[in-house]
Amino acid sequence: MKLIPVVLAAMVVAAPAAAAPDGKALYEKKCGICHGNDGVAKKTAAGSKNFSDPEYKKTATAESILKATHEGVGKMKPVKLSDEDAKAIADYVLSLPAK
Repeated sequence: MKLIPVVLAAMVVAAPAAAAPDGKALYEKKCGICHGNDGVAKKTAAGSKNFSDPEYKKTATAESILKATHEGVGKMKPVKLSDEDAKAIADYVLSLPAK
């Protein structure tokens, strides 16, 4: 019966870790249509934030992006995402270079 704990321990070690969400892919799917895949707002989406704007980059935080995502802002309606997916998108937005 000593074999069972060894087998169980091996199974725990071999279990794959859950993959972190891909912020870029989520952003492109959920946000890129208005905010542009490169963070430069589409001209057809008047009022959309330009996430690559140097002025925006000075004040943007993960918390402000999460709030806007979950609650909506201006014409943007709330986006239904898990907290983990929304955080991955926020981290991606913050990583975009200023243009």
